Amino acid sequence: MADAGWHCFVALPDDDGAAAAIGRLPTDGVRILLRHRSGRPCVAGRLAEGRTLVAERGDTRLAVIGHCSATQDELAAAAARIDDLTDLDGLGLAWAGSYHLVASVRGRLRVQGTASGLRRVFHGELGAYGEPGALTIAADRADVLAAVLDAPLDPALLALRTLDALPHPLGDLPPWRGVSAVPPGSYLALDPDGRRPLVKRWWQAPEPVVSLTEGGQLLRQALDDAVRVRTRGTQPISADLSGGMDSTSIVLLAARHRPSLTTFTMENDDQADEDAQWARQAAAGLPDLNHIVYSNRELPQFFGGLMELDGVPDEPSTAVLSAPRLRAVRGRALAHGSRLHLDGLGGDQLLCGHPAYQHDLLRHRPLLAAQRLRVLNQLRRSSWRVEARGLLDGRSYRRWFADRAHGRARRAPSPLSDWGHFPGLPVWLTPDARDLVARTLHDTAVTAEPLAPTRGRHNDLLAIQEAGRLVRQCHQLTETQDFSHTSPFLDDRVIQACLAVRPEERVTPWEFKPLIKTAMADIMPPGVLTRRTKGDGTTLVAEGFEKNRRELAELWDGSRLAALGLIDPGPLRELFDLSYTDSLHRGAMQSALSCELWARATATQSAAATHP
Repeated sequence: MADAGWHCFVALPDDDGAAAAIGRLPTDGVRILLRHRSGRPCVAGRLAEGRTLVAERGDTRLAVIGHCSATQDELAAAAARIDDLTDLDGLGLAWAGSYHLVASVRGRLRVQGTASGLRRVFHGELGAYGEPGALTIAADRADVLAAVLDAPLDPALLALRTLDALPHPLGDLPPWRGVSAVPPGSYLALDPDGRRPLVKRWWQAPEPVVSLTEGGQLLRQALDDAVRVRTRGTQPISADLSGGMDSTSIVLLAARHRPSLTTFTMENDDQADEDAQWARQAAAGLPDLNHIVYSNRELPQFFGGLMELDGVPDEPSTAVLSAPRLRAVRGRALAHGSRLHLDGLGGDQLLCGHPAYQHDLLRHRPLLAAQRLRVLNQLRRSSWRVEARGLLDGRSYRRWFADRAHGRARRAPSPLSDWGHFPGLPVWLTPDARDLVARTLHDTAVTAEPLAPTRGRHNDLLAIQEAGRLVRQCHQLTETQDFSHTSPFLDDRVIQACLAVRPEERVTPWEFKPLIKTAMADIMPPGVLTRRTKGDGTTLVAEGFEKNRRELAELWDGSRLAALGLIDPGPLRELFDLSYTDSLHRGAMQSALSCELWARATATQSAAATHP
């Protein structure tokens, strides 16, 4: 098992055979958190102290796992009101925080994560792979469940992970046979015998009818509640202070509850990057803040330290490329006594919105859409002809997906109004892998459904879920028994507040992140409110690639993906002979490199578990 993050749990149906799963979990620190009324185990795993809460009332057993504002009395009152699994539908948004919710009601099991995908649920059948009638169990990590089920890797799904961003729902497919993911915003329900799994939605995005002013008030309250949940108690905490509006908002709110908060700012020696300057300006108004500024040279280089990488996330992810740097930040936080580190990740996806909203806007406010399109074309230097064709395109998601999967899209896609990104097949895929990927794309096209009826809304939800997935995997890379990262912007109530705002007010080419400016106007330093620049780190990425590319090229000489018959290492090796450019070395190349590192680490750790 690729054991990166320390915390994990399984949720089990009320059946005698399910308890066998507990014996296949990591051996250290496993405990039973919740039992069915029958006395059989319901939830077991390695769980963080102080981040679990359970209540028992009559035939109902209820547990929350994670950061949650609920008190013991509030959870007990909720358990007393529950007579059926559907009665839990409102609890995902009832309390601030980010948490799993698990319930046993008259022996029936319900397990749910979050709408953002930051907390996931996976399920599969316990027993020999493919054995008919086997009972279903759930887990919060795909690799933990795969180990418990002894599930083999699926070559087709692993090949997909070597591509760049995948269209919905392909990014949600775990790379093991027999391991399925519950979509974000849905829950898994099981009867006591565990043999009829049911997946149903509990969350729907709110109707976007709120004004920017009202939305700012809602966001301020939701974000403050999210931060307050993390700052309770006396345990030392820390936070990123990058200089951007997202991390600055988190720090300003956290400092109200913890004035002596420790914050970290990385100073880039690239003179075009002004992040540290803005971070100092924000910190100047917080006299009790322990503000630590350090040079980017004190962190491992981009693409550095990857050859000996261990402890990877539960699925292939480009997050592994940041593992040495993330762990170095963890080391700094631990050195200052912190056990919880807050960041502003997810804010960009919530606050910037997707330009495909112009496609939606054209259909009910065409003059405003035309004005915005003119500005966006100038900013992005895109073609009027391409954008106009995209705006007039009325194809359904399924038709769009099928056209792309079958190669029927002869014209360039419109970045402002397309349904999303559709990957090309890179030259390093073997013929067998290309066939596997093509077959998966064709099969998916038959039933593909969007996340929302309109393109802007669909792309917004897709971006949020992709952020939830990536941030979750970053958290797994730094998690230990007594340390974790946390991202308040990806709390469901924060997402709810943002998506309730009318998109034409939340997403505008004339202003950068107007919603967070409205929400934080009374405490954000004026200079930060007017900032329009954002450091992107491209220079550091290029420099790190140049320093490490020859060493990384050696990965392909003994490629795990090549041994599985998925890639031809030659074209990938050649890329590492070339100087870094965004067009060649972002996207698919980084996905392939990440997948190779993940597959190697997973194989090594599986072998170690088999032959200790």
